[in-house]
Amino acid sequence: MNRTQLNAIWHEKCPRCREGDMFVYPVSKISRFTDMNENCPVCKLRYEKEPGTFYGAMYVSYGFSIALIVTLFVATFVLGRDPQLWVYFAVILPALVVLTPIFFRYARVLWLYFFTGIRYNPTYGKT
Repeated sequence: MNRTQLNAIWHEKCPRCREGDMFVYPVSKISRFTDMNENCPVCKLRYEKEPGTFYGAMYVSYGFSIALIVTLFVATFVLGRDPQLWVYFAVILPALVVLTPIFFRYARVLWLYFFTGIRYNPTYGKT
């Protein structure tokens, strides 16, 4: 199967072969959403080449969080006509808690795709 880059990112697939799953469990398994395969099950790419590979992904996750906070703040301000402070917290904090597992995973996926130098090669993993 020849996946597009956007499709592979959406489905959290390996950046080199775009076939193997990067994470062991689906994001819906909250207790294990951080469990990541060490290697791609298809092309055997080692995801964490050195200790600290994913430190940069924290910045991507932080960017996601800030974008969400600003968007929800503005929406709450406009739609609620500048409500009390507790309303902002009641809107923003639950959204952050619910979306944190998704932000975590996609930050790692985007980090591997765009900042580690791994390039797509459809011949890897083919027998």
